[in-house]
Amino acid sequence: MANSLSIALFARSMTGFAQKTAEVNGFSITLTLKSVNGKGLDISVKIPSQDFQILETYIKDRIKNYLTRGTVLVSIDLKQKKDIKDIDVGFLENIIKDLKEACNRLNISLTDDKIFDIAMETYKTSQEKDEETKERIKDTILTLFEEALREFIESKEKEGEFLLKDIKSRVELLEEYLLKARENFKEYENASREKILEKAKSLNLEEQNPLVINELMLLLQKLDISEELSRIENHLNHMLDIISSEQVEKGKKIEFVAQELHREITTMSNKVPELSRIAVNMKYETDKIKQQSANLE
Repeated sequence: MANSLSIALFARSMTGFAQKTAEVNGFSITLTLKSVNGKGLDISVKIPSQDFQILETYIKDRIKNYLTRGTVLVSIDLKQKKDIKDIDVGFLENIIKDLKEACNRLNISLTDDKIFDIAMETYKTSQEKDEETKERIKDTILTLFEEALREFIESKEKEGEFLLKDIKSRVELLEEYLLKARENFKEYENASREKILEKAKSLNLEEQNPLVINELMLLLQKLDISEELSRIENHLNHMLDIISSEQVEKGKKIEFVAQELHREITTMSNKVPELSRIAVNMKYETDKIKQQSANLE
């Protein structure tokens, strides 16, 4: 049953869903596979009876081959159909005949409806204990699981692709904000420098006067955000590298880079409050990236 599944080149969401159904020897089988966010990988398998408990290990191992994060629930629902056309009428007749003979020998009087009910219960029990039926049900469950697993992975890949596109668009928007921050900072820096020179001029001080030079140096040191701007740019490039890489597990890495990015934006706005409006927009997009990355494996 070890079918090969294609590994996504981009990413997978931690949420996914797939459901498959089938009918075997008068039994209906519904297999549901779903997952939600989780810090690690937690797999729970709901088996219909002890007769099929052996399937749990196989199912968990198969899921572990493809997933690294998320809370996964596999539910297998097994029900016997009550449609009379699926019943082995000849077998049921023999049960009813045997019941009537037993009633006669024991001198017990039962209505036909009662005898039929007892016969149906006996029939169901015999069907559930039938080894051939069990094997067919077991094989069908495995087939349904493999089909559901493939569909499940595909749904996670599709959602993961959507999340990555959203994150990438926000990174590109952050790059635009960074460019504006550089431009605005340069304008603010020049304007501040001009104010100092104008003040020096009003005091009849030359531009090369030590007092003027010292004032300018203090200003430049106070406003120096070159490192922050450089680190923000590096974080954005790093995030784009993660997005475009062939690794599937990207959620934790993107989330970590987003945290570092948020820290540098905060430092930048603290040093130069005049950039606070741009910083607010950058923090908003960064927080959205963190939220989206938390949904990725």
